[in-house]
Amino acid sequence: MRLFFKSINVDTIKNYLELWKLASQKSSDYSSGVLLCWERALGYQMAFDEEERLVWIRGDVPPEHYLAPVGEWGRGDWADIIRSRFGSEAEFQLVPESLLNIWKEQFGDSLDVVENRASWEYLHMVDDLAELSGKNYVRKRNRIHQFIKQYPYVYVPISAENIQDIIQFQKEWNESYRVFDDSGSIERESDGIVRNILGNWNQLPQMMGGAIEVFGRVVAYTIAEVADPELVMIHFEKASLEYSAAYQVINHEFLTRQGRNFKIVNREEDMADPGLRDAKMSYHPIGFIKKYTVRVDLSR
Repeated sequence: MRLFFKSINVDTIKNYLELWKLASQKSSDYSSGVLLCWERALGYQMAFDEEERLVWIRGDVPPEHYLAPVGEWGRGDWADIIRSRFGSEAEFQLVPESLLNIWKEQFGDSLDVVENRASWEYLHMVDDLAELSGKNYVRKRNRIHQFIKQYPYVYVPISAENIQDIIQFQKEWNESYRVFDDSGSIERESDGIVRNILGNWNQLPQMMGGAIEVFGRVVAYTIAEVADPELVMIHFEKASLEYSAAYQVINHEFLTRQGRNFKIVNREEDMADPGLRDAKMSYHPIGFIKKYTVRVDLSR
């Protein structure tokens, strides 16, 4: 069976979300926010396999690669499906652990699996990060209290009224952080945020977020996505270097003011960056969404 891939945009995402709901484990890499943000930078496209209630995602940067299929995972005919669409051999990146376990039962020795620690997503209880109680969070509470004393800030949800202010801040943030990353990844992410996320905000009801303003100026913002009634994913969190502890404050304020209806927050991966890993571990995750590179060889 031939797969017909199409561009990822606001219209295709609407259909995609209906199949994403069927997946038994929600990984941020497969969320609408991440796919929309990185569709140009990674050359993402998707093919709707309506007969099997699946979506296949392909990227072409770096060389052509496939992510895991999204949709109805709980089935017993994966070998037939993959063979008919890819032949006897196929490789998939960023395969969530839940799907891998299903494949292990059906494929056995036909699988080669490589763990990708850099892509693990950090899971936290919303109440833990909203309340920051106990000795584990003493330093974070102190930094937030210092910010509160020093700056007369207000927290505002992202809306049509302030979207241009958020866009302007993102552009300024991009310029200020270029010195830390000359690989172009910051530039590509910023382009995706401005063009596809903030630029289509009113057409993306699954997205939510807020900003901190000091003297009427945006100094930090966060963009998140509702994955299911109990899970919210924080995709983008940006703060000005001029304001100490602004990252801690925007995270705390968003979860306190807009996140309390959810049980779990996914704060995404650390990309193998030691400093980012330390920062994420300092919030004491309750678990991870683990992901793997999986090669299927049905000729064995």
